Amino acid sequence: MRRFGTTRRTLMGAATSCLVAPAFAQDGFPSRPIRFVVPFGPGSTADALARIVAAQAGERLGQPLVIDNRPGAGGIIGADLVAKAPPDGHTICLGTVASHAVSAAMATDPLPYNLLNDFEPLTNLVNAPNIILVNSRIPATTLPEYLAWARQRGRSTFVSGGNGTTSHLVGEMLRIRHNVPLQHVPYRAFGPALADVLNGTIDMLSYQIPATLPHVANGALRPLAASTQERVALLPNLPTVGEQLGDQDFDFSAWFGTFCPARTPRPILERLNAAMQAAVSSEALRAALPAQGLEALGWGPDRFGEFFRAEVARWAEIVRITGVRMT
Repeated sequence: MRRFGTTRRTLMGAATSCLVAPAFAQDGFPSRPIRFVVPFGPGSTADALARIVAAQAGERLGQPLVIDNRPGAGGIIGADLVAKAPPDGHTICLGTVASHAVSAAMATDPLPYNLLNDFEPLTNLVNAPNIILVNSRIPATTLPEYLAWARQRGRSTFVSGGNGTTSHLVGEMLRIRHNVPLQHVPYRAFGPALADVLNGTIDMLSYQIPATLPHVANGALRPLAASTQERVALLPNLPTVGEQLGDQDFDFSAWFGTFCPARTPRPILERLNAAMQAAVSSEALRAALPAQGLEALGWGPDRFGEFFRAEVARWAEIVRITGVRMT
């Protein structure tokens, strides 16, 4: 299991919550549609998840959750909008490991908000495990065999959909920890990156399961490892990086959760969380999860808050080790 940090709230924030909460409770929350900011574009995994959650949670709350896509700067643009919104529960965002951990760690300029102080973690919805695959022409059936092959050749290439993505950082951590000559080839989008692994131009990639399984089934790609701490449900016979290399802390899965502006009163957080929990438990979401390669979590504010703070610190250390920065 990952180590969790300690959730910290200032006395001023706690006092403000206590004073404001009764007024909101009397007014009746929510009193109007809720703006649900997604800091990524339409068609992304984050967008697809947000739309299912919005439909289910809106039924529970009695008000619609209106999706507002605000892509850009690795999620920073959308996150900033929510950080500066009134803390009344009527503006929330879908945050991911990219927007609320990795981007902050990689930023070369100061963020327009304080990641730990300007958000209230609401619900950790789902987890998206990644797997490591190679083109099937490569004579390796395990991760150690692939790394040995790369060392023998003196070079092996791996792709990502962009600098600082989990796909990129998986390769960098393998390169640094195991002294392997892996060369990163960044792409602007995953589609062309996958195409070049399939045609043999590039050797290796790490990505979410659904986009790669059809190519495993037809023999074009060979899975070598799960880049998570535990084996993934869709591929229970695929060993993890930790099992094969001893890196027990190797975990590059992507999480998706919801956040409110800081100082949102606790009763409103609890009302929103109950709606999010219902969405995660709904038949519609449970049916959609396997196709997206997602695993349900449904953690509430306290557990998610601990996890979130630990993730910010963990990814800051990963970025420090790899030296990756935004380009």
